[in-house]
Order: sequence, then C-alpha cells, then structure tokens
Amino acid sequence: MVNGSFSMSRILFISAQAPTNQYPQAGQRIAFTHLTEYAIASEVVDVVVIANKGEVDAAKDLVAKFGSNLYTYPLNQFNKITNCLTHYQVPVKFASRLINTVERSIQKLIMTNIYDTIHFECSHAAIYFEAIEKYINPTQTKTVISLRDVWTQVFLRQSVSNFFYGIEVARTFHYERQLYSRVGELWVSSTKDRDLLTSLFSIPTARITIKPHQASCFVYRVQRCLEKIEKKSLLFWGAIGRPENEQAILTFVEQCFKKLVQHDGDFKLYIVGSNPSQKVLALACKQIIVTGFVEDPTEFFEKAEIGIVPLSKGGGIKLKTLEMLEAGLPVIATAVGAEGIVDRRKKLVVSDNFEEWFDLIRIMIR
Repeated sequence: MVNGSFSMSRILFISAQAPTNQYPQAGQRIAFTHLTEYAIASEVVDVVVIANKGEVDAAKDLVAKFGSNLYTYPLNQFNKITNCLTHYQVPVKFASRLINTVERSIQKLIMTNIYDTIHFECSHAAIYFEAIEKYINPTQTKTVISLRDVWTQVFLRQSVSNFFYGIEVARTFHYERQLYSRVGELWVSSTKDRDLLTSLFSIPTARITIKPHQASCFVYRVQRCLEKIEKKSLLFWGAIGRPENEQAILTFVEQCFKKLVQHDGDFKLYIVGSNPSQKVLALACKQIIVTGFVEDPTEFFEKAEIGIVPLSKGGGIKLKTLEMLEAGLPVIATAVGAEGIVDRRKKLVVSDNFEEWFDLIRIMIR
C-alpha cells in the first residue's frame, strides 16, 4: 500500500537512443526490445528520450504507445557541442546528453512517483544517475544500465590515431568506473563485455546480466539456397551513415575490393543500409551497388555469397555480424567486427589484414 492505495508496478526508462522500430539502425531496435519487455510486464512506463532529432521524429510508434508518459528531448549537433562546453568537466560522450532542463524533469518524476526500476538505456543516458541517486531507495527501486559500448575501450582504440581520444580515455575510465560501481545492475550482450567490466572496473559478476542481442525479424525469413546465391557477391550491411561504417567501407574498397575486381571483374559488392555519405555514393559502379535504406533487406541476405564486416573502430558485439551469421552467410570480419561473437556454425573468419582478406575471400567462394 502507498498513501492508502494499492501500488502499481511503475518503470522509468531513460534512453540516449529513441527506442523505435521505425528508425533504420540496430541500437534503436535494441532499445525498443528492452522497452517493450518492460511495457508488457508493468502497468506504467514513463519514457524519457534524449536522442538525435532524426530518431525522435521517426519514432511515431513511441508517441502512439506511451502518449503523456513520453518525454522527448531532440538533439542536434549544435546542442551536443553546447552541452559538452557547458559541462566541460564531464567526459564528452556523457556530457553530450547532459541538459539541465532534462535533469530537473527527471528529478520531478522521481520525487512524484515510486518506481520499481529505473532503467538507463545506453551508458551515456546514465549521466543523470548522479542527479537522482539521493532520491532513490535501493531497497525499493532497482537501477539498471544497459551497456552497448564500454567507452573506455572505444576511446582507447581510437587514441591510436587521434590525440584527443588519448586525453579523453583517462577521464572516461574514471567516470565509467565510479558510475558502474554505484548502479545496481549492468546489462551486457556477451561474456566478453562482462569480463571487460570485471577486469577494467572490478565490477562483481553477480551484478552483471548477459542479455544477448536479438536479430531483426527479417533474418528469420531468409531462405538461402544455391539457386538464389549470386556467385562472387559480397554484402556489407548496416547504418552506412555512421562514421565507423563509412570508414570500414572506404578502407575495404581501397585495400581489398579493387584488387579483387582487378583479379576477376565478376566480383560484386552490395552496400546496403541507411544514409550513405557522398563518399560512399561515389563508389557506385557496375561492381559496387549502394542501395541506401532498404525496408526489407531479405533479398540481399539471400543472394550475397559472403558477408563482410571490415570495422576498425567501435566496441561491443556488432549486430550486423550476428544477423549475417544467423541468416546463414559465411562472414569475414576484423577482430573488432567479430568481437564477442560465438560462432557455433563455424562460418566466421577473422583477420585484420586486408592482404589476407583478398586470399580468404577467393578461397571462400570456391
């Protein structure tokens, strides 16, 4: 009983990505899955979204489902830069989502309602944890962060080629360590990420829950057969507009695919995904097909002979790799692209050397 009435199960879901099925990127779909699980199990879910404007605008399903329980705060590049400058003492990845008005709104929700769980979707959504921690009774309210990336690891990798990240990695390490040690539960997608948290930040394994990412629904409709497969065809699948994906494509084409085409003009590369940049669009030719956003990519998963994941940046499990493997494609990936993947079907080949990729791809198509 609360104030003489029966209490209802109530969740506060704070997300740094718009949890929607209507935006063509994996992260938003993962957030949507987590939010849907809460909505099914709870009477009331209050949803706070601090995300890029394009995501928020696309998330019509959120408005329809949560109505007055939805609080959205769209961001553009100018907002993010302003937030980072205003909160210069906070690591940039976290400061980009820190807005004073949002902080006050979340504090008001906490003081008005009793929540069974406060869930932060993506670690940088948990920038608001410090502001509300004093209002939370840990015996009454569970706190959860669902991690996609350990930013210390991401920045450490990027520091090799960028001096800024070399400075930022130290700040990020100290911030993540203190944040993750104070929240009740951490969700990760693999044992690799669990082990990373325990080794880097000394987080007890008992406080870490492994929740593997689920492939998109279309993956389970893919029916591959010899008659459908286009010989010597390669598939890159993902949100092409993301910098790490763009760099991966440009590097692969320059260091491997051009050589493949010189060796055999029948090779073909399908680049399938949303928001390709002008640099990627400029690659289009007889052997390189750049589709842009595709509502249903099933046909490309059925006809491509090999999937490729030539990433050199990023952290955490790559849903693109999981989806191609789940659909039955043999996949060649870098160590970053294959990170945390359990290859039960023995279809994943891993190499960071594009000279080796040239030979491996030719072997895989035989």
